[in-house]
Amino acid sequence: MKKFLCCLFLAAASLPAAQVEDWLKSGLLHPDVLDSVREQLGLTEEQQVKLNSQLSKARAQAEPLEQAVQEQKKALGQMLQDPKTAADAAAEQLTKLLNAEAAIKQLQLRTLIGVRDVLTPEQLAKARKLGPPKVAGGSALEAKVHQKAGKLRAAVESIGLPPTEAMKYRGGEIEKLIQSGQFSEANAKLDELMEDSHVKELEAEVEKVDFSKFEPGITDLETLKERYESLQVAGQEIISLPLLRELVQAKEAFEAAKEAQDAEKVGRILTYVEGKLKK
Repeated sequence: MKKFLCCLFLAAASLPAAQVEDWLKSGLLHPDVLDSVREQLGLTEEQQVKLNSQLSKARAQAEPLEQAVQEQKKALGQMLQDPKTAADAAAEQLTKLLNAEAAIKQLQLRTLIGVRDVLTPEQLAKARKLGPPKVAGGSALEAKVHQKAGKLRAAVESIGLPPTEAMKYRGGEIEKLIQSGQFSEANAKLDELMEDSHVKELEAEVEKVDFSKFEPGITDLETLKERYESLQVAGQEIISLPLLRELVQAKEAFEAAKEAQDAEKVGRILTYVEGKLKK
């Protein structure tokens, strides 16, 4: 059951954690509940077979659905990075992403109801009584980890840029710890990532940058291209969310200067970004 939890209820990181938690608070049972109190419930062999069958089926269905979500999310991110993308086209892609996420939510809900329906009314009442922490969304530490992860995910999404490779790598490490049930280690890693990403500093307002204060540097087309490509690579190492938010201004100004074919302004913006990434 723990394996199933990882694949369906944790691996779908793009979905709001509160959705499943709300269902659990409404009375549905997390699969881990039955795993922790199965002896007290006196599950029959037939019930065990039904549960295992349901969870195995759901696990098999979850993997391609999660893959679909990641593909649609990637496609949307690529479209948003293209300044030529029309609003209608982006909205259409967003609908595809929401539909992919909805398919996972449907599977989650059907699976939780399926788990509930295997139990007799007496077993269901006993499970809720014996495992209130799980019914409310997991152990205190597990819930804390999900809360932190959700907060960090929302902070990243608020920037309006896709996560960097450095963020993906560290987030992937944390996800693996969660999937293996190592919540203490995951909690520690989350604390480190939240500190390194300076989440709390996002509360401060962003100062408008005057790019005219910066030297343009060498502005021939080939050099500008090399400078830009170098910054693209270096930018993937960024962890600081406030820095990423500052660079959103640079990105918008860069696109405008590029559209206007203003090489000098492009150079000034690149100089600003180069200075930021050297700090």
